[in-house]
Amino acid sequence: MAYALPAGASHAVVNEGDDDPPKESSSRVAGSDATDLDAVVVRARKPASPNLDLDLQSETGSRLPLDLRKLPASVSVVSQEAIRLSGARTALEAVEGAVGMTGITGVGSIPSYSTRGFTGSDITIMRDGIRQNTASQASRPLDSFLFDRIEVLKGPASLLYGEGAVGGAVNYVSKRASERFQGEAVLTAGSWSNASAAVGAGGPTGVDGLRFRADAAHRQQRGYVERSGARYDAFGGELRWQPSPDTSIRLAGTVLDDDVESYYGTPVVYDAVIGLDGEPQVRRANTATDRLVNARIERATRRLNYNHLDNFVRARNTFWRLIGETRLSPAWTLRNETYAATQRLDWQNTESTVWNPATQLVDRSSFFLIYRDDLQLGNRLDLTWDANVFGRRNRFLLGALYDRNDQDRNSGQVVPRLPTPASVPLTGFDPGVGPSVSPITTVNVVTRTQALYAENVLDVTPELALIGGLRYDRIEVERTSFVGAAPYAKRYDPITGRLGAVFTLLPEVNLYASYSQAAQPVSQLVSLGVAQDDFSLQTGRQYEVGVKASGWDDRADMTFALYDIKKRDLLTSALVDGVRLNSQIGAQVSQGAEFELALRPVPGWRIAAQLAWLWRTSFESFNENLGNGVISRDGNTPPNVPKVVAGLSAIREWEGWQARAALRHVGERQANNNNGIQLAAYTTLDAGVTRRLERVSVSLRGRNLTDRQSAESSVAGGLAQRLADPRSVELGLEYAF
Repeated sequence: MAYALPAGASHAVVNEGDDDPPKESSSRVAGSDATDLDAVVVRARKPASPNLDLDLQSETGSRLPLDLRKLPASVSVVSQEAIRLSGARTALEAVEGAVGMTGITGVGSIPSYSTRGFTGSDITIMRDGIRQNTASQASRPLDSFLFDRIEVLKGPASLLYGEGAVGGAVNYVSKRASERFQGEAVLTAGSWSNASAAVGAGGPTGVDGLRFRADAAHRQQRGYVERSGARYDAFGGELRWQPSPDTSIRLAGTVLDDDVESYYGTPVVYDAVIGLDGEPQVRRANTATDRLVNARIERATRRLNYNHLDNFVRARNTFWRLIGETRLSPAWTLRNETYAATQRLDWQNTESTVWNPATQLVDRSSFFLIYRDDLQLGNRLDLTWDANVFGRRNRFLLGALYDRNDQDRNSGQVVPRLPTPASVPLTGFDPGVGPSVSPITTVNVVTRTQALYAENVLDVTPELALIGGLRYDRIEVERTSFVGAAPYAKRYDPITGRLGAVFTLLPEVNLYASYSQAAQPVSQLVSLGVAQDDFSLQTGRQYEVGVKASGWDDRADMTFALYDIKKRDLLTSALVDGVRLNSQIGAQVSQGAEFELALRPVPGWRIAAQLAWLWRTSFESFNENLGNGVISRDGNTPPNVPKVVAGLSAIREWEGWQARAALRHVGERQANNNNGIQLAAYTTLDAGVTRRLERVSVSLRGRNLTDRQSAESSVAGGLAQRLADPRSVELGLEYAF
């Protein structure tokens, strides 16, 4: 609705849901007797976004406040609206809404991601920009209700987040305190006893300048596979105090608690193997050298769990942040963030279940008993300058970070490695129990990181901006054993950076090019020991060019990127005169393209398309240690990396109704470095319909409607597969208040 304003009055249009709407003001018409009038604030519900939010300021692609279209990098944003539209229940499902991203649920139900030919520890996972040193700290199963959005930065990200992040970074951005009171409650129930309840609200507190946000979520499931139940509880909140227009203080916290019965995969059944000699043999496979004959997942095993009965993963993680920001002058802004994170993790699982065609039994091994008690403390200080240099706008940021991660662990605790019984029939077996043993603290690992970084954006002309940054890290690792092992200490001093340019071809069409670098240890810092003492950090670099565009009367958004990434200094082995020598001469390369399009062709319709294509992803000069020899992996594809990921979705809205259908295709993946076992390509179809009645919405969703059997990831070098759920349905109820 439009309002006519009196002459001389100012106005602001505020979209409901904006965190920081414009302040009300008044004005006087110069040289007249006009009287000051109060501002007229027009409030309207923000329309559903049909686009890629290219005008959104990213918190992940730069420490400077730059719109996505002004970044010389690929950043995908999965908004809370997009999460609700897709029905994504977890962070992993939500991240798969970003172009080219696939999710993997690994050991202990730890989510990880794959993109641009890289996976696992090559992809850094963060909460509100805070990075932790291990996957078990940073990546727990999370309910998607907690997030305002999820941002995904593609390619090397060490400039922003330190060591690691050769392939990219995933940033979970929490909901924040809002100016206006608003809240929502959600209930869902679906197949396999999946159920959830969540409620959240935010707004003013009655204290001048003080706002709040509070969220709680509970999710539980029985799981399609037997004994794969899980419970997740999460609480998050924020208090934001703005004592003056130029100063704000935020206190934010999140508490996560999860209890999981772990499913480590279904064994791949095969009749024989073909080794290096090319002859079929009936024996257990060696994943480093063998191919499988007539590999398959037996239908009778589809719902079976081969883990022992008394398995568990229990974790509690907390994250706390205190952020103060003040504008010192029109040009200078100071921001300080102090943070703390804790983790308590208990873990007992049998993690390898492998078919043996000679005995016709499933061999169970790799019993893991894990204990973690971690405390991370850190502080990050940023000073930003925004002013003109020789008549051209320049934005400069200088920052410093100190981080201390203190971890008590039971790494290296000697325990029996086999459950009872150690081998079981394919069906009709007794799951048995794990060894009777309790965890002890065997080692303390302290990682200290001190970093100094700078970013700068210079508008060389109204059309051309140069964007660059450098970062220096001093990383110190100290490992103290409580069971007699020698102490260990290591220091790294990597320098990383990014240089890019953005050219505005048309007001809403931007071309960009960039070069970026990253650094990463040969193993997680917390796992480093004497065996890795002589090795330096692995390095990564990326060249990227692309275009970000909007048009057709704001009914279309498009991004397109070409990239070339190379990760160097992979640890490789060689035999010289019968002696094995390790050196860092290996490499992993990837080259590809990403395309994303969002359209609103006619009122009531939204269409989105994505395509990620890797035409090259392989190892170079890389030999793998087999224990009794080495073997070349030159030209082989890294495991769990699809060469094609594509998606197509359509949304139709009319008279309080909304319908959505989405196709997703994931190409074939290799299950191990040998490339002797593959995970088949698959295509899934999801669909749903929603009825909106005032403040209430009722939704019915179906997932994997074609009931396609697919593997989410490979386990035990490809000899087991973690299977995705079959066809399922879910009913949801949402109330906005």
